[in-house]
Amino acid sequence: MSASITLNKVKRGVFVESEVRVVDEKTVFQGLRFSVVRRRYQYKERSFARDIVLFPESSVVVPFLNESEIILIRQFRAPLGGYILELPAGVVDKGEKPEDTARRELVEETGYYPRKLTKLTTVYPVPGYSTEIMHIYEAEDLEFKGAKPEPYELIETVKVEFREALNQVFRGEIRDAKSVIGIMISGLKRGFIRVK
Repeated sequence: MSASITLNKVKRGVFVESEVRVVDEKTVFQGLRFSVVRRRYQYKERSFARDIVLFPESSVVVPFLNESEIILIRQFRAPLGGYILELPAGVVDKGEKPEDTARRELVEETGYYPRKLTKLTTVYPVPGYSTEIMHIYEAEDLEFKGAKPEPYELIETVKVEFREALNQVFRGEIRDAKSVIGIMISGLKRGFIRVK
């Protein structure tokens, strides 16, 4: 069965269907960094509910030390019970611009301040259940100022040849979605990956 949907407008990269309405919402969990709400929707004669994670925006950085080398972080991730390789990233604080978050997080997690920051894209990492939006930047002309990680962050910086980072993505060694996206887009932009 297929349905024809009229796309009325686009809001933040999402086609908004005006016939789908939120008819009820209640908070089912309030955590330190996010909350979960249960929303009930109405679409014509149908009604359905979804649990949605309300998560703030975040910024991700692909930091280039030079034309061929980037900085990754090896960070402990509690839900996984271990360390993973990923790009520096963090939550946009209230009143902060995403590009300022990118600069702040890069200094906190790696010690490097970017004198040049270029936006690559904005993505919804898990649109099936979360409102999170990630802004991905490329950083260049880095100046070392000293790392200032949060007390709960277990982080070690890793300098990697960019080609090797791409190969780690292809081999499945880098599995963090934001990092895969950032590295791949930088690879396309810089000509390491060619589109046929």
